[in-house]
Amino acid sequence: MTELNVRPIALAAGCLLLAACASGTATTDTPTATPAPRPGEPAPPPPPTGGRGPTVSFHAVRSAPYRIERHDSLSLQYPGGASQEQVRDRVGFIRLTLAEAAAGEGYRVSIVLDSLTAVENGVPVPFDSTAAVRGTEWTATLTPSGELQGLRSSRQSTLGDELTSTLRHLFPRIPPGGVREGMEWSDTSRYELVADAFPGTETAAMQYRAAEAEEASSGSRNAIALESEGTYTRSGTRLQGEQELEMTASGTRTGTHSLAVEGTLVSAQGSEAGDMTISVPAVGQTVPVKQTSRYRINALAAGSP
Repeated sequence: MTELNVRPIALAAGCLLLAACASGTATTDTPTATPAPRPGEPAPPPPPTGGRGPTVSFHAVRSAPYRIERHDSLSLQYPGGASQEQVRDRVGFIRLTLAEAAAGEGYRVSIVLDSLTAVENGVPVPFDSTAAVRGTEWTATLTPSGELQGLRSSRQSTLGDELTSTLRHLFPRIPPGGVREGMEWSDTSRYELVADAFPGTETAAMQYRAAEAEEASSGSRNAIALESEGTYTRSGTRLQGEQELEMTASGTRTGTHSLAVEGTLVSAQGSEAGDMTISVPAVGQTVPVKQTSRYRINALAAGSP
């Protein structure tokens, strides 16, 4: 394969370093209704029943501070045998507000970014880039089962678009009537996002289990641990110059959420690993990518930065 043919892929992979790319497109979360089963297909599983202890549901909160960490690692394999490693680290501080909506409709969500630190391959992203995203506000509606609907940001930025997918982990999916210790349930979600600079759509199929209540990190309240595992698939396209690039990815995902009995998130952590392919259909080239990521979210004391 000639050097000229390899170049479009090299440019596409280079732009996976998000701080070096142009601003992305504001994300919009489009809720997907659960379709009726087709003839011959099994009906969706019924809501979980049983369990023990108090029922835990989401609760209104005002300007609750959280610290969010995310680490991403990409290993790209270029035509001809060359490879490249890319590592991204993000630390953000946010404030979360949940205000009650109409009866039975969940909550109005506001998430404000107070500050963000971004590092690419060990090198800090320029201050101007991280300062520009400060103050971004995401708004949405949170259903009683933890589904974010109509998630939108107040401004467009690559770093902001990238953070959006992590914000979803603030809200574990729970049964519509609330969760109790010992329950098990499943959930399939489909939503829009920006992943590795590609606007696209992701579908996640997860299994959940509510473990026994434990003492939360503050030592003053109990929390239920919600353990999850499952799979995801995503796809997207974007233009780079005059070339259309396509991305497809799939993998596995695990997580644990600690949800306080009064209905607020105490902490969350998780990881995913999968395979991604970036292709340039016009020239028939592809770049396989191995990807891993992990995240951690912790509630902070009121008044924390």
